[in-house]
Amino acid sequence: MSDVDRQAAVAATADHIRSVVAVLRELNFGDTPPALAYRAERQETSEHSEHSEQEKPVAAV
Repeated sequence: MSDVDRQAAVAATADHIRSVVAVLRELNFGDTPPALAYRAERQETSEHSEHSEQEKPVAAV
């Protein structure tokens, strides 16, 4: 990968990150308290061993 290609990829990634951060800043969480950490856990959703990932608080604030 040339330097020009690499710089273009880095610039595109930075633009994407900026757009995601802008959307996150617009979200209104109201009185939702922050949590110290979250982890994804698998839970069975049916008898056929289908799994879905859900976020669960590790510790409450």
